[in-house]
Amino acid sequence: MHKRTKVCSAVLLALGGAAGLTSVPAFGQATLERVEITGSSIRRIDAETALPVQIIKREQIEKTGATSVVDLLQKLPAIQGSFGESSSVGGGTAFNGVSVHNIGETRTLVLLNGRRLTQFGGQSLTGFAAAVDLNAIPFAAIERIEVLTDGASALYGADAIAGVVNFITRRYTNEGDVTVGYSQPSGGARETRVSISKGFGDINTDGFSVMLSAQHDERTKLDAKDRNFGNSARVVFTDAAGRTLRAQNTTPSAIPGNVLADNGVEAKNLTLLAGGQCPDKTIRITEDYTLDADGDGIDENYTDDYCSFDFVGELEIYPVRKRDTVLATVNKKVGDQELFLDMLYAKSQAISRIAPVPGSIVVPTGSALFNQYLAPAGFSGADLDGDGVAGDGTLVFYRLYDLGKRTSDNRSKFYDIALGSKGQLFGWDYNASYSHSESDAKENIAGYPGARAVGALRASGLLDPFVGPGQQSTAAQAAINAAAYNGYWDGGIAKLDTVALRGSRELMNLSAGPMMLGAGISFQKEKFQSKPSLFAQGKLADPVAGTLCDPNATPAIPCDQRFGDEAATEPYGADRKAYGVFGELVIPVTKTIEATTSVRFDDYSDFGNATTAKASFRWTPSKSLLVRGSVGTGFHAPTVPQVNASLQPFGVTNDPYQCTAELLQVAQALNANCQPGRKQYDQFAGGNPDLKPEKSRQASLGIRFEPSSNASFGADLWHVQIRDSFGQLSEDEVFANPLKYQDSFTTKADTGTGVVYLAFKADNRNLGKAFYTGLDLDATGRAKLGFGDLTSNAAVTYMIREEQQLQEGGAYYSAIGNHNELGSVTFRWQGRWTNTLTMGNWTHTLQANFKSGYTDAPSRVEILDANGNVIGADNNYRLEIKRSATLDWQTQWRPVKSLLLTVGVLNVFDTKPPLSISTGGLNRGQQFGFDDRYYDSRGRVAYVNASYKF
Repeated sequence: MHKRTKVCSAVLLALGGAAGLTSVPAFGQATLERVEITGSSIRRIDAETALPVQIIKREQIEKTGATSVVDLLQKLPAIQGSFGESSSVGGGTAFNGVSVHNIGETRTLVLLNGRRLTQFGGQSLTGFAAAVDLNAIPFAAIERIEVLTDGASALYGADAIAGVVNFITRRYTNEGDVTVGYSQPSGGARETRVSISKGFGDINTDGFSVMLSAQHDERTKLDAKDRNFGNSARVVFTDAAGRTLRAQNTTPSAIPGNVLADNGVEAKNLTLLAGGQCPDKTIRITEDYTLDADGDGIDENYTDDYCSFDFVGELEIYPVRKRDTVLATVNKKVGDQELFLDMLYAKSQAISRIAPVPGSIVVPTGSALFNQYLAPAGFSGADLDGDGVAGDGTLVFYRLYDLGKRTSDNRSKFYDIALGSKGQLFGWDYNASYSHSESDAKENIAGYPGARAVGALRASGLLDPFVGPGQQSTAAQAAINAAAYNGYWDGGIAKLDTVALRGSRELMNLSAGPMMLGAGISFQKEKFQSKPSLFAQGKLADPVAGTLCDPNATPAIPCDQRFGDEAATEPYGADRKAYGVFGELVIPVTKTIEATTSVRFDDYSDFGNATTAKASFRWTPSKSLLVRGSVGTGFHAPTVPQVNASLQPFGVTNDPYQCTAELLQVAQALNANCQPGRKQYDQFAGGNPDLKPEKSRQASLGIRFEPSSNASFGADLWHVQIRDSFGQLSEDEVFANPLKYQDSFTTKADTGTGVVYLAFKADNRNLGKAFYTGLDLDATGRAKLGFGDLTSNAAVTYMIREEQQLQEGGAYYSAIGNHNELGSVTFRWQGRWTNTLTMGNWTHTLQANFKSGYTDAPSRVEILDANGNVIGADNNYRLEIKRSATLDWQTQWRPVKSLLLTVGVLNVFDTKPPLSISTGGLNRGQQFGFDDRYYDSRGRVAYVNASYKF
């Protein structure tokens, strides 16, 4: 008769109640049930396999203070490089993923109850967010999480290169639970949450079991102005040598606007020229440089002297968020079989707001604006049409402040349904299922006008780019408001249908024990369709009215694009089918040595087929010691958009860049212009039909040692190597070496001005090889004290090697402790130390979180004297980021069995994120002064939860 999955008592004991987030198994237990653990297809009576699996129980989850799956996983030492919520500020997506060992979110397989889920519908054509969005996971319904930190499981698919994260939800209970909670940082990001769950029936006595769960949570915004470490685009600090340095993250687009000098290179500001001071909300930028701008072979000296808008102070560094999830699970006994139906619905909304839109406006020579402002200041006009003759007019680098902040309202809906049967049949433990999951993502925008619409405002004489905020005429303000587009911008939908059958049984009895066989087949159909609006496609003449354009009409009806951030997106879509078959053998070689072999064959409709394999062993020389190891291979096909999307505009670069001599040389070779001053560049991206799949090899070697029931230790050494890794060259690397990467540039004509500028091409490529090696360590100790029971658990991940190429056959770069050309940081070590003291119906938990420091990316800093005057500059200054540690506290009180009250504080001492002055990097928001990818800007967070069981 079939028995439901249940974590064995050995694992529960090893976890130390609620002490740690890493499983520390025991080996001396005799009475164990048949279980299925992530990483194997075989149900067995020994829960500890040859692969490293971390198991996080519900009790442990509650003691972390985490209020979402995203917060929880970021607390695990083995998780690095995941895309967090604050990174969506300015990023245009509300995706949240998970990456094991910083190997990548797209290489980490996320499962729900052992089943695959579809990728995020809002994924980009570069492959970003082509993974499961964790916002869809029902946090309140989770029973446990199993994290396999060894990849390419034959059971789930060869693309699980980094590992597997399997969320197991509650079922088989008639218990009810109502939980409410509130969290309050200082200033903003306040969170409220409520969940309810109830089970009905008993699968053994009633023949059925139903579990219903629902959750709702909301969070308010957090403004940059409420954090003194990230509220300005200008940072002054003292370095280790005692020098006073100043770093700035600025662009020339300001209010009042900056102008292009007559030489066509420099950026100037009229207010500064007239009075020697910059207006409010701006920062004075002065930068000297040399360029051969006229192509005569002689470098000339130039000076930018303008007033840059402090956009950092306008940011909301934590977005508004709302989430709802509803989960229903139904299990029904039919004879010896068990039918099941799982249904999940989730929706989320994230609203992020950033500074008003910047862009360029043409002011022709002889126009009213030119005669009123520019001619009296000595301007005669630059060469805007590229004919070599100056006097055409000038460009105004303007920020349309009176339109209000740019807003991205990201909404996603997720559906998942699975039905099937499981049990024992003909001597097999089997599971047969069909599942369908769907992710529908939409982005609505506000605060964006069309580029031609802004040009028309200037030509009408209404818009005055040389006045400050709130100083436009009544008629001009009305016209500005009327030009704003508010509505749907872009989105996509991803679907996945899966049919799977897997089973396991004892194959034969050997002298050392039974040989176990696992096998399965699967079929998957994947669909993706991007859904850009007509405005995003550049097919509207009037975005607000929705009027279609027609450049071929007589007279032509020109097309408009988004002001300051043009992107004529082309819709794309494709389907993919994949068949898979796998087999797994567990062979008892001796009473203490067990070997496991598995092989998988996958056939893709668009990438041919691949055979991958894995072999592992577990050796238990005594009841207290386990030695294990594995080797395997993996295969990861690129996403549908990475292959099929056409090359198209893709927003702008993360960072602004100053035109260098090499960059100007590339621009001139393409008959284009550098951006004046230090500005962001337009960006292109697209699919690559010649993209090859990634192939990997993995290996691990570990020990688990438990000398007594009060002490345990574990260590797992792991290695992953990947060839033909795909991605994009980082913009920092390309702009630092433009002649080396000339094929990474193209051109883009500004819709509003007609000026042709150099543009960055972030196309999909096979970058070469990548190597990752690290060590996962954990230790647990328990002690009975006179006043209570103490459990202490420490878990650390130490990175030994991480090297990647940026092009096939090229040099290797390492991001371990180094923010460099790879665009991200891999922490040498990070860990968590948890101490839990249980005293009757009171439980106190103290947790320390720590991570190593690193060297920041090269940035430009100015050297100041004692009076704040600039006495020098360093264009390649690298700040040493200090190691970081925070402390969390929690107390739980259970006055009666059915009621649990929890109070706690995250980051007890309100430790600030360490100073960071770099602005580039992968998956980064617009924050400045700290790196939002690695540190929590909320600071100290007090929270309270109340849970009532019935």
